[in-house]
Amino acid sequence: MDQIFIFDRAKIRAELDRFVDYAQTLTAPKELSTAIQAWDTIASVAVAPALLAQTNLSLGQIYREWDELFTAQRFLVKAHQIDPADPTIRSELESLNRYIADNQTSVFDERARKNSDSIISLFRIATGLKLLQMDKAVQAYPLMKSRTKIYPNAAVAKHLLTGIIITEDEKNSAIEFLEAGEWLTNTQHEVYAITNRGLYAFYTELAKLHVANEAYDEAAACYEQAYWLDDSSAELLYHQLICAAKSQAWKTGLALLDWLPDEPPKEIEPIEYNGAAATICGVAYQATHDPVVGQRAVAICETLLETDRRNKEISNLLKSLRSEKSLQPHLPEAKSKRRWWHR
Repeated sequence: MDQIFIFDRAKIRAELDRFVDYAQTLTAPKELSTAIQAWDTIASVAVAPALLAQTNLSLGQIYREWDELFTAQRFLVKAHQIDPADPTIRSELESLNRYIADNQTSVFDERARKNSDSIISLFRIATGLKLLQMDKAVQAYPLMKSRTKIYPNAAVAKHLLTGIIITEDEKNSAIEFLEAGEWLTNTQHEVYAITNRGLYAFYTELAKLHVANEAYDEAAACYEQAYWLDDSSAELLYHQLICAAKSQAWKTGLALLDWLPDEPPKEIEPIEYNGAAATICGVAYQATHDPVVGQRAVAICETLLETDRRNKEISNLLKSLRSEKSLQPHLPEAKSKRRWWHR
């Protein structure tokens, strides 16, 4: 299943059983962050209590495997609240609670260390966003970029930047900046959580910085995460498509091209979008020799050259495509030139 499925909530609602099966297959260590995002997406569309309980149980089990014990506990408690009679959920929660109680000193020392790391992450995100407001992108970029290595996607960031204990002594101007922008919320006394609004600002601004530094793979990933947080912003996926073309991520680019409407929103520069779309279709045609894809590439090239006639790259692509026999127009057979009395 294409990973882009994670970001299409309408499709997930229509094929929920299939998507649950997909989430269950993501058990390899390198895929656990994707599994977290898949299960979180299921939680956002599921209605049945049994599925919501299963979703929270799965998230709890993954975070326990990651040794994020208190995040795991949070999801297992929620699963137990939804379905208190489920023996698997009860057993998992009791086992985790017993482990925390038996290893209290080491567990709480580790929690304090991770809490300090989370405060540092908030500080770097806040400082980066503040520097951008001051037009200091060069200084902001390394601060913000370092966080994506720790939080591989928006779901992990949302889960791990929750329940952060920040005392009055630890509060600083960065924390106050996040609060003022409604990017950090106080959930209870001295306990904070980053908001979706804050994560959206982080990923969209970091995506722009990646583009400015020609790090198109990283930019595409950030646009993808921002869309997961707010799927009403369709232009984010058009930006992702353009980045996919520039980074030669042809498979992802073609999947996006097949999924998105041909007419981009007004926020997207048509020349840039059509250039990316034409290149993706051109490469796809060379790989498959599918005449439908080839004709689509020709049509996009022709549309682009109407407004950007000096685009040599697209002109060369169009010339190459038109030389292909499978894309030659089928002309009607010529009528016989013999005189009527010789017919």
